[in-house]
Amino acid sequence: MTVSALDVATVREAYPILRELAYFNTGTYGLMAEPVLTRYLENVASFERQGLRVDLALRSQIEASRERIAARINACPSEIALSGNATDGVAYVAAGLDWQPGDEVIISNQEHPAMNYPWQYAAQRDGIVLKRFPVHFDPCENLKAIESLLTDKTRLIGASHVTSPTGIRLPVKEICDLAHAHGALAFVDGAQSFAVMPIDVQEIGCDFFTSNCHKWLGAPKGTGFLYARQALMERLQPAYVGAGSAESFSFENGLVLQPSGKRFEFATRGFAVPASISLAFDWFDQLGWTQIFDRIAYLSTYLKHQLQEIPGVELGTPIEWERSSGLVNFRVVGRDETALQERFETAKLYPRTLGKGSEKIRVSTALFNDEDEIDRLVRCVREFVQAG
Repeated sequence: MTVSALDVATVREAYPILRELAYFNTGTYGLMAEPVLTRYLENVASFERQGLRVDLALRSQIEASRERIAARINACPSEIALSGNATDGVAYVAAGLDWQPGDEVIISNQEHPAMNYPWQYAAQRDGIVLKRFPVHFDPCENLKAIESLLTDKTRLIGASHVTSPTGIRLPVKEICDLAHAHGALAFVDGAQSFAVMPIDVQEIGCDFFTSNCHKWLGAPKGTGFLYARQALMERLQPAYVGAGSAESFSFENGLVLQPSGKRFEFATRGFAVPASISLAFDWFDQLGWTQIFDRIAYLSTYLKHQLQEIPGVELGTPIEWERSSGLVNFRVVGRDETALQERFETAKLYPRTLGKGSEKIRVSTALFNDEDEIDRLVRCVREFVQAG
């Protein structure tokens, strides 16, 4: 793998917290680069100080954000609903389609609550049957597991592009093809893949794709989006509506929803927040998207190769980049992850533990991390193992 041409030193200067610690938890909360933060706070201050005077300017920035998201994933702007996070996108679909009792939905057994909770709630509320397939390293085994659950009542297959706990990249194109061959819809949760690798919803073939902008892109917290194919966007029925979600309204003729993703965007909101998504795009454009993707891939692979050389360490993420992501899952077999996490904190290293008693650690390798930070983390793990 070729090391990217990203100017790492310049990038790291834009994240001052790195002078104090090594941040390895972009998979939960991303860090906003200082140039983005400066302009974002200017947007917030401008709106709070000037109100309606800057309303049109912010709404223009919001549309620019929508257009740039659409262009990045090869969609039309009308197919993008701006949301607060990836979970919103799942909820829009789970609550917005016309489900019948007995309809079946298949998801994986490694989903984040963003997928688990809305679909489970839909099962309880609408009587759909929720099934889960086990995730394997081998893409073919994943497809076989899904096929074994298919029936004539299967209405939707949903899966994370990258699983949140293990960082396994699922064969989403093949999953979408399988869904469509069976007459079902295909849903992809891209919370851990957007701004990590190229995304083309046309190539993937999904009907729905949801993600956030606050993780790997480093946009404001409280930003995300749902992509829905145009015909399906028009089928989705929002649970709530208000000013902005209607194409037309009169008491005589009723309310006609926007045919676009705007049907989910209504009433007075913190308009400076979605308006500032485009500022994070500016930062990525300046650095180079390909260079960022290459850097994340390089660091992830660099970390995995070092960890697998430590006796007693078990990787929960495939070595190959094509089957993995910027998330690396590992455990020290038979050892308490809490004790290891305490060592990390002492060493100013901040990955994420995956639940008490799981033994598992998740490391996010972001564009601003470097080899020295990874070496420190690996050294900490090695000393932990040797200490017994």
